[in-house]
Amino acid sequence: MAVNFNGGMRIGGVEYRHPLTSEEIKFILEIFKKSNFTGEEMENLVVVTMKLQEEYKKVLEKEKKIKWLLA
Repeated sequence: MAVNFNGGMRIGGVEYRHPLTSEEIKFILEIFKKSNFTGEEMENLVVVTMKLQEEYKKVLEKEKKIKWLLA
């Protein structure tokens, strides 16, 4: 079971933090936007893009909280 805490989570007693910053996730999403995917690639691309967008929102929110706390 994963337990969220201070921008990370603990899985099986091991702390986990998202490895990408919001800027890095945004960069990947921009690459997807500029690429020409077709056919069977589209379904996987849509799924991955949606997941990345959700992660982007979460990471951006956590980065804003950290900035606010440090200000």
